[in-house]
Amino acid sequence: MKISFIPVVVFFIFGSCTQAPKSDEATVTTAKEESKETSGVTFTADLNASKVEWIGTKVSGYHTGTVKIKSGELTVANGQVTAGKFTMDMTTITAVGPEKVPADASAKLTGHLQSPDFFDTKNFPEASFVITGIKPFTGTVTEADDPRQEKLNEYKVSNPSHMVSGNLTIRGIEKNIEFPALITVNENSAEAHAKFNLDRKQWGIVFTGKPDDLVRDEFHLGIFLKASRQ
Repeated sequence: MKISFIPVVVFFIFGSCTQAPKSDEATVTTAKEESKETSGVTFTADLNASKVEWIGTKVSGYHTGTVKIKSGELTVANGQVTAGKFTMDMTTITAVGPEKVPADASAKLTGHLQSPDFFDTKNFPEASFVITGIKPFTGTVTEADDPRQEKLNEYKVSNPSHMVSGNLTIRGIEKNIEFPALITVNENSAEAHAKFNLDRKQWGIVFTGKPDDLVRDEFHLGIFLKASRQ
């Protein structure tokens, strides 16, 4: 799920005003009852192979980064994922790009993201996601002949298999989100892959930025969870 950035392509995909990448928009609603599914086999997340990547934008540009997954699991029954959850260590949120951004600028942004202006990691060191429902994907995907398809695939799952809903908790605020995902299961491992945009203000992140360089409300998440049978 590594994202490579080419300036001309980024301009084309993000738009001239540096909006969030063209991606699926997660539907946000109030928190729902978590899945009570207990049957099946628990697959434990491989923390070295699982990752969360983010993209944030403002009027003048964009930033990319990562957050480490602290723990996670998927429940599999009859060859299907029926439940799952993972926890992010928000103290590890880091700005890493884009390319050619000075290291000291990325380090400064990392500190700002950890501050109360954004994720307030001192008071809220963890964020979590718990599945509340999974159903087969029945929607439409980007047309295969769209000339942007190859690059759109960097920011959007082009072949989703399921619609996933779950409670996402950030800064102590719990909301339910629904988004397309590609889920694959075999005898010894299960993988879930999703890419979507969210409105940060739904989780109380309201920092606006400079008057002449406003921070966009939408941010992009790329999530890849790989879990193995123990």
